[in-house]
Amino acid sequence: MANAATSSSENSITLFRSLIAELDLSPLSETQLYDLGAVAAESAEGLCQGLLCISEALENSEALPPAGIPQVSAYLKAAAHLMPMLFELCEQANNGLVKARKVAAYSLN
Repeated sequence: MANAATSSSENSITLFRSLIAELDLSPLSETQLYDLGAVAAESAEGLCQGLLCISEALENSEALPPAGIPQVSAYLKAAAHLMPMLFELCEQANNGLVKARKVAAYSLN
């Protein structure tokens, strides 16, 4: 795994995707995997629709058309699902670092 501080050629999106790809999902049940896949797919679709709608409105210097409101709503719902996941990933990573430091400190003694 690449160290984020030393990997200047990798952008943050590529790095984040590769780190997520390395997560071990084997402890999850089949039902949990289906749920995870469904929420992830729905969130990605909502983000894409909302970003597309907003970018088209900005390109045309228009206000958001009424037809675009459901797309932006899907975008906001997707973002609402992703933000807690990102915070959880951050917390889990920090907890892993703390545990690793404690193990390293104990092994030095």
